[in-house]
Amino acid sequence: MRHITDRPSGHAPRVSTRLNRASELAIAGLLVFVFIGGLGVLAALVPVGHGFVPQGGGWFIPAVAGGAFTLHPLLIAVPSAACFVLGLLDWRRPWRVEHLDLLALAGFFPVAMLISDDVSLVGLWLAAVCLGWLFCRMLGAAFGMWRMPELRPSISSRWLGLAVLILLLVRVGSLAESNILDVGQASSLGAWRVLHGLPLYGAVSWTGPGGLQIYRPDSYGPFAYYAYIPFAAIFPPAPAQLATLLPAVCFDALTLAGLYTLGRRLGGWPLAQAFMFAYLLYPFPDLSLLAQTNDGLIAALCVWSIVAAERPVARGLLMAAAAMTKFLPALIALPFLGLSRGRCGYALTLVASIAAMLAWPLITSGPAQFLESTFGYQLLQRGGGVQFSIWTFMPHVAVVARPVLAAALVLLALAPVLRPEVQDAREQAALAAALLIGAQLLLGYWFYSYLTWCYPLLVIAIIRVRPGREAADASALAPADWAAGIRTVAALRAELPAIARDALGQRFGRPRSS
Repeated sequence: MRHITDRPSGHAPRVSTRLNRASELAIAGLLVFVFIGGLGVLAALVPVGHGFVPQGGGWFIPAVAGGAFTLHPLLIAVPSAACFVLGLLDWRRPWRVEHLDLLALAGFFPVAMLISDDVSLVGLWLAAVCLGWLFCRMLGAAFGMWRMPELRPSISSRWLGLAVLILLLVRVGSLAESNILDVGQASSLGAWRVLHGLPLYGAVSWTGPGGLQIYRPDSYGPFAYYAYIPFAAIFPPAPAQLATLLPAVCFDALTLAGLYTLGRRLGGWPLAQAFMFAYLLYPFPDLSLLAQTNDGLIAALCVWSIVAAERPVARGLLMAAAAMTKFLPALIALPFLGLSRGRCGYALTLVASIAAMLAWPLITSGPAQFLESTFGYQLLQRGGGVQFSIWTFMPHVAVVARPVLAAALVLLALAPVLRPEVQDAREQAALAAALLIGAQLLLGYWFYSYLTWCYPLLVIAIIRVRPGREAADASALAPADWAAGIRTVAALRAELPAIARDALGQRFGRPRSS
């Protein structure tokens, strides 16, 4: 006789699995709560500073550099961090290594808050740790030593489009709180000087319309000024807001368009949505937009260089423009020499474009003055090269470590020329992101607006589409697939009567139809 206490043999393992699953989710939720709660405590207990002067000169004013994000972190920065972490956390598999990548990116929220609170030592060391982890991850993924990361939006694919629209509206609405930082003013005023036939390099300060004075505005590459020429020709130059805000908006829109284009190419509409969602969810590109800096120009050029990887001439133009904006992206130009297809066309376009962009500075200012204003000021004069970074606190180590790191980055950039070429767009983006992150570790002056350079490349390398039926249902079929599906349905409808008749005949003993 069977007892009523009998249970299926698989019941206990299923209960144990559910308990383990619940405990994993509880621990993951607790860790997220601790992180967000810690940010809240930092924002509530540590007052925002009124600004400070880094070693070697310069200044930092939270009200100008970060606006409400740094002035009111409890209301802006902490909710932004919560949305970012929860928007990309995979609750189905909480113990994935990709969540360390997410933690490293989220680590820059306390970095920005610590710098705003005048706790620069802790903030800069935390930034170095986060950058170091991302550098190792991207480098390992690019060279096949580490599996490519797969960080997926936690929002369902059917709601991802609505989330992107909401984030776009938030991005547009935030423009009302924008400020003009001296970086954007220098680019706008430099474009005005080019239009009036004035030299770009050699002046300690520039005098613009309305009595504007900008100190050391000539430390950027020439394309940082050329890109503003269309805006300076139409609108009044700095200190007018349109001549600096509109370029920043265009750079941000171009970056978003590049992510959309590449996402559609690699994974269709679902991946394009995921790319845009991840980019808009991270507030640091928005902070560069609000400060109206030229950092978004680097992001746009780098993203479109990955999009145009199969077009050597376009890729050469984009890489030349990026290298002649802030010089460090020249590292990204080297790996493309490893591509066998169109190598000569790419190299010739790169060299010719750089020469054309350098023509006006070399004619009007001379080679010596150009080098002194750019490389000389950035590497030597600006606080001895260690004005505001981890090297500020260990200058003797910096004398040896920075040249070694620079040589290592050059060798890594040249590695694709000597090893099998990297064809995958994600691997190219991972290598480019690693080189830019490594260059930021090398810098003697680092600021969180520089994350705008590499974050779009990290999006390309890290973000994937959610697996399962949701992603499949959200993907759009090609016209040929639609036609094939319609023909298949029509054929099934034609065969249904015969299939049903055969099934009934077999059920009641009648012979099957031929």
